[in-house]
Parts: sequence; structure tokens; C-alpha cells
Amino acid sequence: MSNDLYSLRKGLSIFGVHPDELITRGIHQKELPPFARSESDRRQLKSWTTNELPLLGEKVGFLKKGKKSIAVAVFVTKGGVLKSTLTLNIARLAALHNIRTCVVGLDMQGDITNALSDSNLCDEDGSLADALKKMNSLVGLPDVFAGRVSLVDVIRDTDIPTLKFIPETPELVALDQNLVHRNRREYWLKEQVIEPLKENFDLVLMDCSPNWNRLITNSLVACDSLISPLECKINNFRNLQMFRALIGEFRNDMRSSFKHIYVPTRIVPSRRLSQEIYTWYRQNLENCVSSGIRESLQGEESIALKISLPEYSPSSLVADEMRLLLQEIWQEMVNVRLDLISNRDKNEKASSAEGHL
Repeated sequence: MSNDLYSLRKGLSIFGVHPDELITRGIHQKELPPFARSESDRRQLKSWTTNELPLLGEKVGFLKKGKKSIAVAVFVTKGGVLKSTLTLNIARLAALHNIRTCVVGLDMQGDITNALSDSNLCDEDGSLADALKKMNSLVGLPDVFAGRVSLVDVIRDTDIPTLKFIPETPELVALDQNLVHRNRREYWLKEQVIEPLKENFDLVLMDCSPNWNRLITNSLVACDSLISPLECKINNFRNLQMFRALIGEFRNDMRSSFKHIYVPTRIVPSRRLSQEIYTWYRQNLENCVSSGIRESLQGEESIALKISLPEYSPSSLVADEMRLLLQEIWQEMVNVRLDLISNRDKNEKASSAEGHL
């Protein structure tokens, strides 16, 4: 994608905007980011590169940067529910709105690392020696924990200048075990990784494993919002009661105040069971978004190409649905962050008043 060029119409379509809408919004084309220039003769092209898209998104897009940084965990205790797909779409679309985004990979399967990497980490047609060499060259959170590298050293670039990520490495298993012997082990990720990242990024996304482990506990302690994708299938529906009980117990034990946002996924409109489960989620779960992710060929193809649905098929129904979903999720996340800031300020004022009595 990094070498693609985007005409006015193609660039605007990612954000669900038609060129004619610029007039109704009172936006002149001169206010948009300048088109790219040819590398050979420096003449101005009638298109943007990927580097210019975040400036375009900031001007015409549907996501607005919040006043404070947000940390978000994407987690549910079931695999195959489009968790990494949701993370990828949130990350890329936020970054394309000039929202500085960093994804922290916490799933040993490494799906989000493969999705954000500019090439496959392991080429199936390559040799074992080459694959091992490439994997061994990766550094990640276990190296930060061991003191071999700094946090800055493990942050990797993507094709979008406002999107970075910290890759998963096989040593995450050892890191999870080593946290047992650390004081304040539930707070290592928050204090050593997430809070420092929030100083330089507007959005920090943690893509979590479906298995509840110490890294999951760390991510829940560190997050402002928890997003849980819920598959509209009977197995996920049966799993939900236990999952909600685990989250409730955790929040009580840790006195956590993160907001829990549910996102229905793998919706099949033509299937009665899928539709009934989708309706039940919306009617019975607090903070369940009204939108969702349906099963679609475009969704599978966009993930294979490592891009978001609105980038791959901007005029499709599923791309429209994804934009609506991200708007709703973003509004929930920004609102909860403002609530947390407000509560913190009230507590600080109350403490200050008590100190003067």
C-alpha cells in the first residue's frame, strides 16, 4: 500500500466522503493537503501518497482526536471472533485520521504482528534457517522486561506514518511466567509500557490473547476501555455468561473503572440464529454497540491484504458499516476517557479541600 497513489475521489472514499460533499461542508480543495510530487521531475501529481492520507483524514474524516491519550484492550475469552480484524480496522482508520496510534501485540499467535508487518515474518516458500533468522531478529516486550533494550527500540513502523506497533515474539510465554516473581506484577505493563506510550501516542491498542493469563491481567489494569468482540454464534453466546462473571470479579478485586464495550461480530443476516443472538446482545448488554461486523468476502480479502475494509472496498455496504461501527466505538472511548479525567479532577479537588480543613 505504501506505493499507492490516491486521487481526490479515491482518497475521500476511504472516509466515506464524496467530492461534492466538500462544497456542502464549506471545504475548498485548497484546504486539503497538497498532492504528492513526482520523485523524478518534482512535478505535482493529481493524487496523494499514503503519507498524505492522515492529513486528509484529519480534515474530512469521521474520527476526531481526543484531548487525552486513550489505552484500549481488545479481549474476549474465545478465539476466532474477529478480534485482530477489529483491532486492525480501528488502528488503521484511527491512524488515517492523523491520530497517533500504537498497537501492542499480546497474543502469542502473532496475528496482529503479521497484519501490521510490511512483509510476512515467515515466508512459507523460504528455508527454515531464513525463517528462524527473521524470527530471532524480532525484539519485543520480553526484551524490554529483561532490560536488553529500551521501549523505543521495540516500536516498529508501518506504511502509515501515524501507525506504529510492538510485535509479539515467542518469548511472551516466558514474560508471562516471569511476572509471577515481580512486585506489583499486575502493574508492569501499565507503568513500564502503556503510560510511557501514552506520552507519545493518542491511542494505544492492546491486542490480547483469548487465554486469560498475567499479560491479560496487566492489560485490563492498564486500559481505559475494554472492547470485547462477541461472535453471533451459539458457542460464543454460551461463553458470555462466564466471561462477564470473570470480568466483574476482576473489576471488583482490582477496583478497576474501565468501560466495557461489546461489539457483535460474524453476523449472518440470512441466518435466524445469528440474527436472534445479535438482537439479544443489543437488547441485553449494557454498552453493546448498535453496529457490528458481518461475515463477508470483502472482510476476508482486506485482512489478507493487511488493510482496513474502508481502504479495500470503500463503496461497499460492509465498509459503510465498519465506518459507523468505528464512529460509535470511538465516541464511547472518548466519552469514557473524559469521564475518567473529570472524576480524577474531582477527587484531586476533594483531597485538596480536605487538606485545608
